[in-house]
Amino acid sequence: MRRTALDEKLFVAGYEVGRWDNAATEAEWDALYRLHRQGEADVPRNPTTSSAPLSREDWQRTLSEEAVFVVRDRGGPVGLTRLTLPGHHPLQTAREVESDFTATHPAHRSHGLATVLKAHALSWAAAEGYVVAGTGGTVLNLSMLRVNTRLGYVTEPMWVTWERHL
Repeated sequence: MRRTALDEKLFVAGYEVGRWDNAATEAEWDALYRLHRQGEADVPRNPTTSSAPLSREDWQRTLSEEAVFVVRDRGGPVGLTRLTLPGHHPLQTAREVESDFTATHPAHRSHGLATVLKAHALSWAAAEGYVVAGTGGTVLNLSMLRVNTRLGYVTEPMWVTWERHL
């Protein structure tokens, strides 16, 4: 992967980006799960983006089937992004990945970590032979919309979500 000026700046500041190792220790999995749950709590929601949180065990099982990338600061995870690989979701084609979830710890936001992290994941996907990357989210999450725009994602035709309070 070609390093950008932002990659270099973050590296000099002590951040390291890499692929998550599923052979991580239980303590490392616990730290990543805490980061994931923090991210879930902060994500703006609408009816189509809401889902029940997974238990720690179900979450770890899910991640072991994905390509997960992390940003570490002093060894601990402060950012993560997940790529869902084909075979686990029938709507994906064999050469398509889906960027499923990205989170940055609140103390490390506004430094470009999510952008660098997702760029790293997309570079990995391209090197592995994937040709399409999809992602989704709510218009309420302006920060992630900016990240996705910077990375070259384009919107598909809009669809409308309806909700009625009972």
